[in-house]
Order: sequence, then C-alpha cells, then structure tokens
Amino acid sequence: MKHSHRFFVNETLSPGQTTYLDADDSFHASRVLRLGPGEQLELAGRDGRVFSAVVTRVDGFVEARAGEELGGRRLAGVELSVVQALPRGKKMDLVVEKLSEVGVTRLVPVYTEKSVARPRSGTDGKLERWRRIARSSAGQARRDRVMMVDGPCPLVGGLESVRGTLLALVTEADGRPLGEMVAAGASGAVGLPLSLLVGPEAGFSESELERMQSCGAVFVSLGPLVLRTETAALVACAIVMHRLGAMG
Repeated sequence: MKHSHRFFVNETLSPGQTTYLDADDSFHASRVLRLGPGEQLELAGRDGRVFSAVVTRVDGFVEARAGEELGGRRLAGVELSVVQALPRGKKMDLVVEKLSEVGVTRLVPVYTEKSVARPRSGTDGKLERWRRIARSSAGQARRDRVMMVDGPCPLVGGLESVRGTLLALVTEADGRPLGEMVAAGASGAVGLPLSLLVGPEAGFSESELERMQSCGAVFVSLGPLVLRTETAALVACAIVMHRLGAMG
C-alpha cells in the first residue's frame, strides 16, 4: 500500500469537510513532497481522529478534503510526560524529534543547578522550532496527536507541573530498574499518567534529589551504563512505551 503523509489541523474534522494546511505544512506538502490536486494524504484533527484525504487545490496554501475516518489505524495511547534537563547546543532538537516519534504526550524542558544550558534571549525562537520539529516528527511517525512542548523553566517548576507517578532517572542514588518499575506499577492499565524526569549529564545536586523525594518521585535506573542525557531520554521512553503495550 502506498504511504500517505500525515498532517495535523487545528480543528475537528468530519467526512467531506474541506480544510487548509498551515503555511509550514503547505510548503512541505507542495514544494518538498510535490503533492498536487488529486493526490492522497491523511489529516489528523485536534481531537485525535484521523481521516484519509485528497488534495483539492494548491494555491499558496494546500486545500484538502477529508474522506473516511481511519479509526482502525489509531495507535494505543499512553499519557507520558517527560521533564528533560536542557542539553548543550542543538541536542534538544534531537530530543524533541525522537520523543515525539515514540509518542510522548508532553515535554517539559528544565534547567537544573548543574545544567550548562540556560535560557537566554532568543528562547522563544527555539521553542517555536521545537514545536515545529514535534509536529513534523508526529506526522512522520503517523501519530494521532502532536507532542506538547512547554517553555523552559526551573526544575522546581517542572516537578510541580507533572501529573501522575513521577519516575526520576538518577545515577546518584540506587534506583529500581525502569522496566520492572513500569511493569509492576502499570498492571496493564495503559493510559495511566506517568512522568519521567531525565537530568543533565553532570547529574543532580543533593538538594535536588531531596526535592524530588519530597514531590513523591520514585528513583529508577537504566542499569550500570551511563548514557548521554539525550540518549537516556530516548531509551527510557522506549522502555516505558514497550512495557505499557504502546510499542513493540
């Protein structure tokens, strides 16, 4: 079967409805993918419902008409938030891209006491870029929704904003194996809100570890290996998704 590219629109769709892709998606669809009138694509609405669609017009923006709902293709949903310490350079672009692909619901970038990367002027531009990356990656992976990306905040703000069980990936203290912890706590309840905290490569301070414990965080581990923060985030999220039945 021919692969259909998926795009997201900020409205609720129904069969026969006509809509427009936004400027970035229109450019990608028409100039990069070379989609023209009569060609097929998929549209995901803001409620997560996905429809087959056909391009009806390309005139600056791409116009498309929704067809039948593709409910049978929808993926199992897991509500997973990730609180990620900001890495250096453009590594955050990679974190956003990969976590969006594996199906993370929400990404909360934070800076910690030992973080090298800190918000500076121009952060708004970075945030918009991260959100564009998340959107593009969700379409590539055929997700039903786009991962939300929050603006950077201090660690305490990230801890206070998360929902459900908080699993903190730490190397400074003994932690239970992540996979075992998720499997034991989930008991087959896919969709249970989970939050995962991934720290900076320099690690957490003692006061931060104490703060996590006061917030009810459970310390977990990926085993004896010490991974770069961007690698740890991807590996940890893949483990969680697998254990909850949303991957593999």
